[in-house]
Amino acid sequence: MQREHEEAMRVDYAEHDRLSRAMFADRVTDTDIDRIDQQRITIEQRWRSGPHAEHWDYLSDAHEDWRRSPKVMHRLLADVEHNGGAGMTDVEHRSQQQARQLTGNDRPARSQVTRER
Repeated sequence: MQREHEEAMRVDYAEHDRLSRAMFADRVTDTDIDRIDQQRITIEQRWRSGPHAEHWDYLSDAHEDWRRSPKVMHRLLADVEHNGGAGMTDVEHRSQQQARQLTGNDRPARSQVTRER
């Protein structure tokens, strides 16, 4: 995948994610939901029917994995990074990072600090 195609995919995926969240905002009407959903479908179909469908699908799967199992995904990504990227292409690694960021899992975990008195 050429860099400019990857960058376009990442921008489109971020917009797809934003639209997905917008559907559930307060005061969204059924008409708004239909319009937003059609925008999402248009973006998704463009990537799923094109030459980079496997990259879009990987990013979508990574996004879902980070949403459902962030602790597992943190361990997976830490292992990959510890092993110098072994087992994951650069594009896949960047997809994991984007999925982590979009799901809000890029923030450091809050440690349980106890105070002694």
